[in-house]
Amino acid sequence: MSTRSPLSSRTRRLLALAPALLVAAVAAPQSAGATDIQMATDAQIAGDPPKKRLGPGPLKPGPYGEFAWRPALGLFSDGVIPEMRFAFAVGAKLSSRFKLGVRPHIDLLLDRPKASGVGIDAIGTVYTWRNLYARWGFGVASALPNSRGDGASRPGYGGLVGLGYEWTMHNKKKNVHLGAGIDYDIRWLKDGTPRSTLISGIHFTFG
Repeated sequence: MSTRSPLSSRTRRLLALAPALLVAAVAAPQSAGATDIQMATDAQIAGDPPKKRLGPGPLKPGPYGEFAWRPALGLFSDGVIPEMRFAFAVGAKLSSRFKLGVRPHIDLLLDRPKASGVGIDAIGTVYTWRNLYARWGFGVASALPNSRGDGASRPGYGGLVGLGYEWTMHNKKKNVHLGAGIDYDIRWLKDGTPRSTLISGIHFTFG
């Protein structure tokens, strides 16, 4: 007489699979949660706004020329001297935001024409925002009055710093620009005495 097992073969198979089913049930939510976190991270990265970078400036590399005729005031402890500065610069646009040139100039002292003189500077100009520029230079000048009451003039060395803005003229090649700005010019006489000049006005740039 055969003895029948208290558990059917189907039940035994289910009991054998129970541990595997339990492990799968526990691991599935963890895997789904990790996937959700990864998807959220990827979406956050993809949705981040791009960082703002400084774009190209207004210049096209190549040669340039600049013509300026600007009124000026020589500043002295005993008063001011009206002046006019005529300048013409030539140089190169080395990048879209920087140009370097050499600028000879003539300084006319309006109340003493015979004491007028000439000079030359190396000029660097950088464009910061749109056509807004800052520039600086270093060089020499042959005629610097010692004071408002002194009719003589003497050579000196030094430079200038300035700020300004340029507008593109409406021509086919768009290579002519009108600029307006202000420069502070300071030179030192041989004995170390500083002489300051405030220069403002317009200029034309070609190239």
